[in-house]
Amino acid sequence: MFKFFSGSFRSVFGVCIFAAAAASSQAITFFNVTFAGSAPLISGASFATGLTDIDFTMPNAVVGDFQALRQGTFTITYEATSAVSMVMDQMVLSILGGVSGSGIIMFSEVIEDMVVPGIIGTLSTQTITSNSQLPWTGNIWFSRPSNHIKVKKEFFLMANPDTNGLDLSRIALIEQNLHVVPEPASLAAISLGIAALAARRRRK
Repeated sequence: MFKFFSGSFRSVFGVCIFAAAAASSQAITFFNVTFAGSAPLISGASFATGLTDIDFTMPNAVVGDFQALRQGTFTITYEATSAVSMVMDQMVLSILGGVSGSGIIMFSEVIEDMVVPGIIGTLSTQTITSNSQLPWTGNIWFSRPSNHIKVKKEFFLMANPDTNGLDLSRIALIEQNLHVVPEPASLAAISLGIAALAARRRRK
């Protein structure tokens, strides 16, 4: 029995190594991240990255009652490269606080191919006027794959006029996830590992 479990462990471990190697080969590198716009809104802005995602935290992107501004804009830009072609940009806009009263959030996005210059993806201006519209999620399919892109995200916040109620517009978190073309070699490696494990179990 010990021999069987030992062999199974080695097979599972091998599959895990194949999977880890595949994930690593599809990792995306994010760089040249910039925040620009109304100074109070981008104050304290930061970002964090994962294998294929980048998240932006905006602790002061808020306008309206009791704020320094009633309207303002900010822009986020960054570049991303990958050994495997990127084909889609999934944008998840998560709002803590959202909108209230006369609050409005507007945003758009443009994705530029840096390998063969040209725009390969756009998100037309979206308008949020109610918390029922949040969180907002949308996919931007590229017109062609690319290994190096530049993304520009533009945001407009407004809470004007001042009504009798609470007028507020706020963005706290923007989550972005990029999708890549599955690499044939990686898929084949994982398939071989799984097949080897299945064959070993049948022999037992």
